[in-house]
Amino acid sequence: MLIFLLTTLSLLARPAGVAPAKAYTVAMTTSQLLEIVRGQVFTDSGRFFPCRANPSCSAWGQDIALSAPQIAINGERLVFSVHLTGSYTLNQFLSATVTGDLIVSGVPSVRANKVVLTQSSASASDASDVTFKTFLQAMHTRIESMIDQSAGFDLAQYLSMSASDSHLPPPRLPGIHCVQATDVGIQSVAANAPRSSVEAQVTVRDGATCGKN
Repeated sequence: MLIFLLTTLSLLARPAGVAPAKAYTVAMTTSQLLEIVRGQVFTDSGRFFPCRANPSCSAWGQDIALSAPQIAINGERLVFSVHLTGSYTLNQFLSATVTGDLIVSGVPSVRANKVVLTQSSASASDASDVTFKTFLQAMHTRIESMIDQSAGFDLAQYLSMSASDSHLPPPRLPGIHCVQATDVGIQSVAANAPRSSVEAQVTVRDGATCGKN
């Protein structure tokens, strides 16, 4: 696989003086990823308000709430479907109320040591009503920009947490029960459609772990 080759080459090309690191592959099935998303994101009675305190859409989408997330993989793309409800500001005199099912997809990638979605797209499900589809037609560019600019999922921090807390769902680093997030490097990430999973190549700086199972 190209990802493994690139990871190997990057390790071989490590400059002198850089601390060696051990490489790991961690995988998250869509069901495990959904469990993480529900526990980390949809924390407001099963809802998530993406535009609150988010300057990319706070001016028009303060009341928009997402709920009932579902996750699947289509080729190289990770696909999220969520129920969306709320109101958005058309102008200073008018706000429209919308309800429907939003389908968001993107290609998993790594930015600033976090997992993000790139090449994102947003569309309405066939079952959504005309009002919701009109809303998406007007707002999909803003929604896609918001996704592309998102800070992303801090996988390094999560691997640090799951290493010491067996109650958290996978992924976790095999054989390690204590590691600092700052010692974990996310090298690459990709969707694996046949396995219905997202797989990440990560490194842990040698000597960084504070214990093993």
